[in-house]
Amino acid sequence: MNYCLSSFEMKESDSYTIANFTPSIELMERAGRGIFDYIKDNFDDSYRILIVVGSGNNGGDGLVAARYLHNFGYDVDVYIPFGVKTQEALINKEKLRINPINNLIGDEKLIVVDSVFGIGLNKNVEGKYKDLINKINKLKKYKTISIDIASGINADNGYVLGNAIKADITLTLGEFKLGHFLNEGKDYSGEVIRIDIGIKLPNYHKYIRVLDKNDYKIYFPKRMRNSNKGTYKKVTQIGGTSTTPGALELSKKAYLALKMGVGYSQVAFPKSLKFIYNMSYPEIIYIPLKEKFDGTIKFNKKDLKKLLSSEVITLGMGIGVSKDIYKMISYLLKNYSGKLVLDADALNTLAKYGVGILENHKCDVILTPHLKEFSRLSGFSVDEIKYNRIKLGVGFSSIYNVVLVLKDSTTLIFNNDLIYLNHNGNSALAKGGSGDILSGILTGVLDFNDNNTEKKFSHGNNLENGTLKDDSYKVELSERCVLASYILGRSSEILVNDKKLSERVITGSDVINNLNEVIKEIEGE
Repeated sequence: MNYCLSSFEMKESDSYTIANFTPSIELMERAGRGIFDYIKDNFDDSYRILIVVGSGNNGGDGLVAARYLHNFGYDVDVYIPFGVKTQEALINKEKLRINPINNLIGDEKLIVVDSVFGIGLNKNVEGKYKDLINKINKLKKYKTISIDIASGINADNGYVLGNAIKADITLTLGEFKLGHFLNEGKDYSGEVIRIDIGIKLPNYHKYIRVLDKNDYKIYFPKRMRNSNKGTYKKVTQIGGTSTTPGALELSKKAYLALKMGVGYSQVAFPKSLKFIYNMSYPEIIYIPLKEKFDGTIKFNKKDLKKLLSSEVITLGMGIGVSKDIYKMISYLLKNYSGKLVLDADALNTLAKYGVGILENHKCDVILTPHLKEFSRLSGFSVDEIKYNRIKLGVGFSSIYNVVLVLKDSTTLIFNNDLIYLNHNGNSALAKGGSGDILSGILTGVLDFNDNNTEKKFSHGNNLENGTLKDDSYKVELSERCVLASYILGRSSEILVNDKKLSERVITGSDVINNLNEVIKEIEGE
């Protein structure tokens, strides 16, 4: 597990490390050496390296990398358009045995290393700095590598500050930064690779957590031979109307839950759809519900009471917006003790009739809105959410004591002040149906039968003075939500990277059919 920090948290961690463990000049040396190691390991010396150096410590990191690359035998040019100002950068400029060049010359074997601005940039790039970035972006080259963050990107929200370097690769020093994954930063950062330079994180913050496939393996314990379908729990998904096109999608979501390993997967729907659903997936249990004259589900306590034995209930897909649905949500909040996922029209129903009923609930509640749905729920505009989604996400989750899965190209999971970030996936998922697939996967992964598996949460990592003190149940619930997002995104990545499909042509069915590859990868098979 790694962490994703704000610019303030990263600067504070730098200061904490320098004051207690490692001098700043040594951190700069480690940063430059890490940049050199990455280039050496990935590009041979037939490439020409151009390092564009800014006036601060980000530029100093580039100067150290230039020294190592030059000493190793690379053809290295250093461009220092505005001089260097910090003490550490000046020391490393004196160590450099290369005469800086006066202009930029590109070619197809050129790798540009951008060490112009670091994470401290907080105003628009203008004048000569804007001109420099334009020159770098237009220069003929093979790759652009940015140090820590692409110059011109806001490290906290990913917005372009007037102008920014379009990087192919970003080598982030210490920890990931929010600006790598949010808004425009996701396109300007390219592939983000973490370089550990020994920065220690003070343990009085709740840092945003970033998991990888190794962290998810604990949620896929070896299945017992002495087991049956009752061993692996029961889940239920409720949705659909008789007038909703594509009603079979509800069965597909229940089928996805089965593919995640549950024993029973039920789908509950308006009774007039019974014959449509019964012909779709024979592995699923179908539960017809009472409906109103318009083909929508009617609130009925007896119908809902039958579903309360499920470990997970997911509500909202194609169900419509009505007072009856609002009553269903209210009933489940008061009477259900499992995990309740509210998606799609369940969220729209809450937005229309009032989110206040979320304040008191017996069950674990997971909301899965995209940005527009969260705008309706929270009352903030989409632009306000994009600009300050961490504060708003924490606030909403804490007020209503719910897990908030805020979907976007980067998904954030909030469980009060415990935050996770999942950044994997690609534009193949920017199509209708991806959120529906996520809800089906989430239903299936929220409650495995893994009580015999010892949970070893890696809270500590590079945190100083021990581990974060989180309630293990709160962590597990949050991480299962992250897992669902990861499985969806990773399936699309495998389709592009391994199976060589274009992101343009990949469909939701392709993603579903590829889930086995993701599970096998996590399990280590």
